[in-house]
Amino acid sequence: MTLKALPFDVYVQILGKLPISAHSDDGPRTLGACLHASSILRSAASIATLWEPHYHARYTVCLPASELSRKQALGDDWRALYIERVRLDRRATKILDDIIMERDGRLERAREVTSTFSYDVWNALAAEAQCPIPESFCGAYESDEGDVPHHAIPRRFWARCLLGTIARSHAVRTWSRIRNEEDDDARALETAIACLSSYFAHPPMEISSLLDILSDSCRSYLADKNLPTVPVEFNHSEGVLCRISSSICDFLWERGFRAAEHSRFNVFNTRFPHWFLTTHKDTIPISLVYIFVCLARRLGIRAAPVDFPARVLAIVSSPEPTVSDIIVDVFGSRNKAILSIEEDISRLLTDAGIAPLPVMRYVQPASTASMVVRASRNILASFSFLPPMESVSEGDLHTAFYVGLTVNLIFMDDRRYLLNILKHISRFPLDILSVLTDALAPGLSPHIQEQLMASCKAAHEDEDEAAASVTLRSKLSIPIKHFVGMVFKHAKYEYVGYIYGWEVSFSLSALVDVGSMFGQPSCMASEGWITSMNVDSLPRGRHQPFYHIFTQSGSVRSQMWQKRNIKPTILKPYAYHQLFENAPDASRYFEGLVQANERARLLLSPELLSAYPEDNAVGERWINEGTTS
Repeated sequence: MTLKALPFDVYVQILGKLPISAHSDDGPRTLGACLHASSILRSAASIATLWEPHYHARYTVCLPASELSRKQALGDDWRALYIERVRLDRRATKILDDIIMERDGRLERAREVTSTFSYDVWNALAAEAQCPIPESFCGAYESDEGDVPHHAIPRRFWARCLLGTIARSHAVRTWSRIRNEEDDDARALETAIACLSSYFAHPPMEISSLLDILSDSCRSYLADKNLPTVPVEFNHSEGVLCRISSSICDFLWERGFRAAEHSRFNVFNTRFPHWFLTTHKDTIPISLVYIFVCLARRLGIRAAPVDFPARVLAIVSSPEPTVSDIIVDVFGSRNKAILSIEEDISRLLTDAGIAPLPVMRYVQPASTASMVVRASRNILASFSFLPPMESVSEGDLHTAFYVGLTVNLIFMDDRRYLLNILKHISRFPLDILSVLTDALAPGLSPHIQEQLMASCKAAHEDEDEAAASVTLRSKLSIPIKHFVGMVFKHAKYEYVGYIYGWEVSFSLSALVDVGSMFGQPSCMASEGWITSMNVDSLPRGRHQPFYHIFTQSGSVRSQMWQKRNIKPTILKPYAYHQLFENAPDASRYFEGLVQANERARLLLSPELLSAYPEDNAVGERWINEGTTS
């Protein structure tokens, strides 16, 4: 029997066996190819239900309103839905390509992605953020399979930046609606706290999925204990509600969600859902109550947090007016899960130094706004008590600080939080327009909004100026001995460094005719840094090159040129991977590695090639000839 003679249903069965994967589009590509084949294959591949599993596997995140509009327009035509999402993906990845290649206009391009596409292109950008990279930079647990795209390392960096900008913009708008009392329904608490993780590019949908999985397990756990899981079976009885509430606490304990010991209480990861739901389950009261409330609500139980002075509690209610409210101490459930208002609550208030009358004012369901503010203050407080041995990346610390400041600015309207945000915004290079200007500013009071807008305008102008800056070593009267991309070891302090820039300022006369005048190298650092480093005591004082470097540990430094201190070196491949782990911003500037003749250099990203157009040739000469002049 020839292939042409196969029955139509057989073709449908074959196409239904195509691999379904979130990480590969082989299945949809095959279906698409069949659309251009014989009429019988085309008819088979056009069946909408064949496309549905591929759609759900690939597109796990979306804007609900946009998805609803698509389904209203296209119905259950999963092929058309898939093609429409692919069209959006291509537009977003084209913008990503432009961001990689051209610094000019990056903020506007990020704004377009955030405002036009947002979460609808999340999955496509997430795939770009995990694209294959050169083998030299792969970690021990990272696969180097697949074709490495052009500018793979900067591609990962900017894709991650876009993901963060999309998520932070959505989070700020969510909190602003809650502050304005536009959104405080049963789902608001779950989303609002989940948005804390958005600042780390973990969208609320991801947190909800984790809670859905946990909820299914909890339902099975209760059923195994012969406890009812249908609201009509438990809402009429305080005793049954108490047993279910206590059992949910037991379930959490058995799944590893436990009260953090004193030594772990201030670990800042315990404040964020993407961590306390996965790797940091020993956590603080508000986090445990958040999980409890989210699970209880999925089971049909009326539950809410209680903004209690000593620690956050939970309250469980029944729609039956004859059933009393139940106060649950999730954090202290190993001692006593269900608390008595007359005895336990009064005692806890007294222990906290608070008069226990009237007691009921302290055990009311908390608003979402109060819980978000309390969570953000826990984040900021953790910076005062970071355990000395806790391994925390500098990037995570800055991100945590950013989210804590933002929540307090939105809900407290205090300009001091704004000033601190502005000090850290350079670490989030695409946020100025998309997050601060478009999402944050509209919800602030007029005087703070005015200050924020003025600061964003100045930052935007600085970015435009930096994008237009080109540094030519050939126009300097004093030779630049080293080059961007050079790998060296400091002879005195023994740290490994990677040069990603060098400072130079031109005199006024040089700016008149840069083609004929020579600029004078000069230190552009602050006066405090210049004094602390004794710059003026050097032979040429401030008038010499100063190199910007990443160290192997991830810190950023400015290094004065002293030939005896900078010693070019060559490293093992794992050291370069470690650089990108410890200093994520290095991915913005470097994209490859050349090691030959016992010499090494990092290949420059398009951004550095534009900013230092002559340094690439110097680096090549260094590798081939061992000289930079």
